[in-house]
Amino acid sequence: MKKILLISNYFTPCTLTPSQRITFWARNLHRLGYYPTVITREWTADIRSHHDTKRAYGHTVRHEVFDTHEVYYLPFQPGILDRAYLTFGESALRPLFLLTKLLDVFLARFTLKFTSFSNFLPFTKNLLKNTSFDVAIISGEPFYLFRLGYSLKTELGLKWIADYRDDWSTNELQMQNSGGAIRQWIAKIEANYEKKWVGTAESIISVSKLYTDRLSKFLGKKGYTIENGFEEELFNLKSEDLYPIFTLTYSGVLYPSQDLSAIFGALQLAQSNGNPFQLVFLGAGFDVKQLKRILASVPLELQHLVKVTDRLPRALALIELQKSHAVLAMAYGNMKGIPSSKLYEYLALGKPVLMCPSDGDVMEQMITESGLGFVANSAEGCYEQLLKIKGLYERGEVGELRTNSQAKIIKYSRFNQLLQIKEVLGD
Repeated sequence: MKKILLISNYFTPCTLTPSQRITFWARNLHRLGYYPTVITREWTADIRSHHDTKRAYGHTVRHEVFDTHEVYYLPFQPGILDRAYLTFGESALRPLFLLTKLLDVFLARFTLKFTSFSNFLPFTKNLLKNTSFDVAIISGEPFYLFRLGYSLKTELGLKWIADYRDDWSTNELQMQNSGGAIRQWIAKIEANYEKKWVGTAESIISVSKLYTDRLSKFLGKKGYTIENGFEEELFNLKSEDLYPIFTLTYSGVLYPSQDLSAIFGALQLAQSNGNPFQLVFLGAGFDVKQLKRILASVPLELQHLVKVTDRLPRALALIELQKSHAVLAMAYGNMKGIPSSKLYEYLALGKPVLMCPSDGDVMEQMITESGLGFVANSAEGCYEQLLKIKGLYERGEVGELRTNSQAKIIKYSRFNQLLQIKEVLGD
C-alpha cells in the first residue's frame, strides 16, 4: 500500500462539520490501496461554542493505530490569536483581537511558533526521520497549515497536495462575513502567502468546480474537485416520529449574506392563513452574532413559532432533522458555486428541501436533480412551496420521493467522491 500523510486541524472525535471529510478519507483510503497516517490536534467531542475550539486540551502526543490507518493527536495549546479570542472575543474589546490578528498575520511570514499549531512542523519533521511517505495531503482551513507543506517541500523534499475545504484569500463568503478594510488588507497579505506556500504543492483539491477553477487560475496549479458528499449510512437511519406541528429546519450556522426576510415572510403568511409551521434553526446558536440577528429579525407575534438551538452532537442533530417535515437551504447572497456541506446531508436524509432564496446555481441544480427540491425567491413563493410539501404528506407521497431520489444522488456519496483521489495521486 502507498503511504500517505494526512495533516488536518479537524478530525474525530471533533464533531464539527470540517472533521467529517478527512475522518472519512482516513478510514476509507485503504479500500483504494493507501495507508494514511493522520496528524491532527487533540479534541474533545463536547463542543458547544467557538470558545470550546480554542481552549487548551491534551498534554502528550496520543497515538492510535488501526488496521486501516493511524492517528497522531498533538496536544493543543492556543496561540496568540486564539488566546486573544478567548480574552476579547465578541466583547467590547474586540478591536484588541483585531490588532492581535494583524500581529499574527505579520508573524506567519516568518514562523508558526506563535500559532495554535506550532507543534505540527517539529513533530512532522521528527516523524519523517523514521517514516517515509509517498505524498502528504494538507487540509485547510486553517490555511496557515499550508505553510507546513511549504516547509516540508523546501526543507525535506516531501511532495504535498493542498486540500481546500473553502478557498482562502479569494473567499467571497469570508470577506462578507468578516467585512471591513482590515479584512481586505489582511486578504492581500494572505494572498501573497497563499501563492508562495501553495506554489510548492503538486496540485490542489477543492469541493466545487467553481472553487477549483478559481483556485487553479489564481495559483497556476492543476486542480481537482472532490465534493464533500454524504455517508451512505445515512440512507439507513432509523426513522423518527415527526413533530406534531409541521416543522421546517435549517441546520448549521448562518452567514451575514443569507437573507432571512423571505422565510420569515412565509411564516407570517402561514400564520395569517391559519397554516402555521415551526421554524427551527438547528445549531445556529453556535455563532453569537447570528443568534442575535435571528432573534432580532423575528416579529413578536411569530416568536412562539421560531426555535434556535445550541450546537448539538451530530447524532442528536440527525434525530432532529429526521423529526422535521422539511429542511431549509438558503443562498449566500449573490455568491455562486458554494455547495453547503449540509446540503449533502439533506439529500441523503431524503427530506423535501425548501430553498429560499435560491442561488440559481449549484445548490438549486443539486436539489432539483434529486427530485427533492422546492425552490422559491419570495415570501409568497416560499409559502406556496410549503403548501406543496404539506400536500405530499397528506397524500402519503413523501416516502416515494425519498426512494426515487437515492439513485440520483448516490454519485454524491463520500466514497464515490473519494474515488477521484486516485487521479489526484496519479494512480
